[in-house]
Amino acid sequence: MQLLTVHKVDKPPTKFSHVWVSSNMTNLNVEQLQKWYRHQLKKQSKDFIKQAEKSYKIVETTLKDIEQLTKQFKDEEDEELESGSIASRFAVKIGEIVSDFYVDKEITYENTEAMQGEIQRFIQELWGAGSRWIRRMDKRYKNVIKTLDSYMKELAREMNKISKLLYEFSWVKDLERIGARIDTLHDLTFSKEIFEEQIRQVRQKIETAEEEYKSAKRAYDEFTETSNVAELLNLDEQAEHVASLLRMKLNPLKKQVKKFFQHDTGIRISPAGQKALTEYFEDPYTAIAQEDSGYPALIEGLTGLEEAIEKGKLPLKDRLARRAIEEVEVIKKGGLKEFQEQAKEIENKRHTYAGSDVYSKNEALQDSLDEAEKNLEYHRNDLLRIRDDIERQIDKVTEFKNRIESEIFEAFNDKVTIQIEVSLEPLVEMCQV
Repeated sequence: MQLLTVHKVDKPPTKFSHVWVSSNMTNLNVEQLQKWYRHQLKKQSKDFIKQAEKSYKIVETTLKDIEQLTKQFKDEEDEELESGSIASRFAVKIGEIVSDFYVDKEITYENTEAMQGEIQRFIQELWGAGSRWIRRMDKRYKNVIKTLDSYMKELAREMNKISKLLYEFSWVKDLERIGARIDTLHDLTFSKEIFEEQIRQVRQKIETAEEEYKSAKRAYDEFTETSNVAELLNLDEQAEHVASLLRMKLNPLKKQVKKFFQHDTGIRISPAGQKALTEYFEDPYTAIAQEDSGYPALIEGLTGLEEAIEKGKLPLKDRLARRAIEEVEVIKKGGLKEFQEQAKEIENKRHTYAGSDVYSKNEALQDSLDEAEKNLEYHRNDLLRIRDDIERQIDKVTEFKNRIESEIFEAFNDKVTIQIEVSLEPLVEMCQV
């Protein structure tokens, strides 16, 4: 419940200073404040309402008269004559324009502004249609059109009166805006149950998602513990490790091999040697695992590179040339033997498991676990989104509370303190993940 304390205070005159407020109205909740406000608004704007009511009645009566007048077009119509057909269509059009004229019957500043706009639209549309058809009617309709013109002038007069009235009582619009903000504050403070329900639903989804995640994690862990998938996955890690080391060993020769392919050195090596030089620098692990022990094709290719360097057939800096020869000699002496043995052992083990469903089952369980984790994260983020919405709502309540207090002081010369007893703060704590 929202409580309102009203204190009568002395304040310099304002455009609203003639509003009288009872000094004994204290501890009002928002519903009571709404009633109190409506009473004060009605009291303050009674002169405006009284004058506007006259225009409302005149406009309503005039519209009925215009609608009744259209019957005369139909009563005198003669479908055999073009003028009669035109009159009939004009009458239908007038009826449509009258039907489209709508203003809420409750007399407020906002509705009166709408009345002014509707009259203007009505006049423009009716004479817009009239300019098309009236000149084509014969003299039989002269008096009817004259009467219609007098009604339209009456509407125009009322539109001008309303314009002056709106200008004179423009402060009523400011008073009505206070009421709109009070209604908004009322709606904001009644959002607690909505947020509570949203939190309950999301937390329920989080609990379900947590159970699904735990179940998926348990299934995956049990599978990895009771199957050889761990060993298979370890083979993948070992293979990547060997591949990294091979790339490091061969990297000092990368530029020199590239130069060797770009220049005609006159040194001839077999297709196997050329292929080895290409594949070892693209995918060294696969190349060394598939080649015969001792990697003869790679040695042949590197021997050709070494010969070209020694004969000065490649445009290399001395440092690169010396480094290349050193690295080639290390490889020729078995520098990659250990890596080849490891690679072949890994591939032999993989071959042993060829056709096993361990990989596919592991992938399926991993996908299930990943999906459960994403689902859990999604609902947790949803809860955080609700928390952000609540915090924004709290800020709005504070903003409207302060603004209403200030505007009531300005408009009614009373100091108002609104106490928000239905707090949304506890709901923020409920959104922690």
